Amino acid sequence: MRSINGMAERFRRALSEPHVLEVPGCYDVLSAMLLEHAGFQQLFLSGYGIAASLLGNPDIGLTTLTETAALTRNVTNRIGVPLIVDADNGYGNEDNVQRTVYELESGGAAAMILEDQVFPKRCGHAEGKAVIPLPDYMKKLEGALKHRQTPLVIIARTDAGTIEEGIARAKTFRGAGADVTLIDGLRSLDDARRVASEVPGPKQINLIYGGKTPLLAADELARMGFKVILYSTPALYVAVRAVSDSMRQLRDSHDLGSIAGSSVTFKQFQELIESSYLGKQELAAPRVKRAAAR
Repeated sequence: MRSINGMAERFRRALSEPHVLEVPGCYDVLSAMLLEHAGFQQLFLSGYGIAASLLGNPDIGLTTLTETAALTRNVTNRIGVPLIVDADNGYGNEDNVQRTVYELESGGAAAMILEDQVFPKRCGHAEGKAVIPLPDYMKKLEGALKHRQTPLVIIARTDAGTIEEGIARAKTFRGAGADVTLIDGLRSLDDARRVASEVPGPKQINLIYGGKTPLLAADELARMGFKVILYSTPALYVAVRAVSDSMRQLRDSHDLGSIAGSSVTFKQFQELIESSYLGKQELAAPRVKRAAAR
């Protein structure tokens, strides 16, 4: 069965091409639109970002599947590029994972990340993480792979405490059929090199400004052997810095004009929102006409 919007197929094609994929994280519909407008060809819906922006919570497993699936639908309805969705630990056991796959496929996701952390989970770059026994995770992963009804890409993630265990788990994930593997929170360039050389198949690395993993440019990571570079938080972090700084300036100056240099205008914002909306309407029109003709 094809995906509802063709984006799973499009993401699979991108994975098969020689160039590295740079994927920034969005946290709501507007941030996704801005990232697409900036020219990125794939986006990531960050569970860390959803927890912060939707609920004001840390990334400790408080977000539900219902909330993630609803936001997935809203984002995919407004963008025209593949969306990778952070599905955390599948929101429960292997039965919950089966429903997670169904909901995200129905929501238009191109790919989902499934991790092996215990509940409650933590951000991949935080301390104090723990993973479930490998056989328990494999039930989840194998269930996700088995119950797909579309070419949804499954990215299997481990948060294992040592690089040796992480590599061993990632190899097992790949052997079971995971499309892409991710060992999150790599602590050194040596660890990254080991992952790139020892784990078979396409590999993803997650970079967070101020996080555990040393920052390298995309071309260096590509040469090392990584296929997908996830920039999971810069849109969120830049927004926090920009809004905080500008609003303090407005508070202190009592003059809206004082933040003109760091703000778009009413007209510019309207053009962004309206051009996106009208563009989606024009794309949808041929489909509506074909459906009516039937």
